Amino acid sequence: MTNRWDVVVVGAGPAGATTALLLARAGASVLLVDRARFPRDKACSEYLSPATTEILQRLGGGILDAVEGSAHAKLYGMKVVAPCGAAMCGRFRGGPRPYSFALPRTTFDTILVAAAARAGADVRECVTVENLVFDHGTVAAVVGRSGNPKGLPDGRGERETYGSRVVVGADGLRSVVARRLGLVRSSPPRRVAFTAHVADVAGIDGVGELHVSERGYVGLGPVGGGITTVALVLPLATVRREGRGGGRGAGRDFRRSFFAELEQFPGLAGRFDPRRLVRDVLATGPFAQWSRTAAAPGGGALLVGDAADFFDPFTGQGIYAALRGAELAAQCLIPALARGASAHSDPGRKPGVRDTNGPLPAAALESYDHARRREFAGKWLLERLIGVGVGWPALTNRVVCRLAGRPDLADLLVSATGNIVPARRVLAASVLVQFLW
Repeated sequence: MTNRWDVVVVGAGPAGATTALLLARAGASVLLVDRARFPRDKACSEYLSPATTEILQRLGGGILDAVEGSAHAKLYGMKVVAPCGAAMCGRFRGGPRPYSFALPRTTFDTILVAAAARAGADVRECVTVENLVFDHGTVAAVVGRSGNPKGLPDGRGERETYGSRVVVGADGLRSVVARRLGLVRSSPPRRVAFTAHVADVAGIDGVGELHVSERGYVGLGPVGGGITTVALVLPLATVRREGRGGGRGAGRDFRRSFFAELEQFPGLAGRFDPRRLVRDVLATGPFAQWSRTAAAPGGGALLVGDAADFFDPFTGQGIYAALRGAELAAQCLIPALARGASAHSDPGRKPGVRDTNGPLPAAALESYDHARRREFAGKWLLERLIGVGVGWPALTNRVVCRLAGRPDLADLLVSATGNIVPARRVLAASVLVQFLW
């Protein structure tokens, strides 16, 4: 094995780039690979909850300055429109900045990848990871196929094996690392999202919008420069049934009928000009996919971001969970790598994490899984309660009507989904009952 690293990070989105940045800054030899070439588009709400700003500040390295210096929008709260037409609007309350940033993933991801490279990570684009290599049940390497620099007949590059002490799977919803580890699970409700960038959407006023119907929901959020991210989220069963035509011939192409679908939501009718589509409609899903543990049972690998657990777009948790999860992974891995190096380094080598030894055992990664559970347990429960409620129109109508007359409760809920107040404040029984009565 000619290529060996302390850490191989698979996936250079927010979770992977941030993990690579933190580990490289601590002195680890880090390889960061992604199958795409940056900048690249991504189907995403492109919303950074208010608490995400605090993480960007902690990361340093000019990252927050780069975000603020780019074309972006600020969101000061969230508006939810129920199937019955009732609307509630909650504002972010608490924290030094009562707003969230929103900017295209083409910009945000590129900022983070560049920061990881500056910190010393070796960034390699157009590398598709195909498999893991195990050594007595422990992950010891990844097998990747590069681009096609040599013009090989099959149109793809050569395979390479990258050895490591730990592999970080940050390769998203369709994670190869999670699948090869046999950790992927799924649960209802399962949904699919179609997202687009549309210019000059009428009625955008500094808050994100969520419009719910019996069919699904639509999320809107400005991302700067007069552009709005629009996400149409539908049940997987609907997409499959109508995509096949429901037994009535040719099926529906939701990318082509995107604007027609939006017009079916009363609060959105007439607000879009299809000629103002500035990015093709992208699809992602199905959601509600998760891994039964974020650390490989046999050691040598862990999962970060969507590869570990996917949050429904309705709550906008994805980017925050990616960055916070990266911090937790680094807090586990930096001392684990240093302990191994100190125990096994050559006498003539300065102690430090750059020494390469065997893969990290499962025991060294347990603290990460425990930390994720402590950090996200409340948010997981709140997100899943909201996810179920959105699929139950009568319940959505009841809650939105109630919150429309209780701005204090609306602010509390929106602030909890924005990660600036603990989820447990919403999950208290005395608070939950107020959403209904």
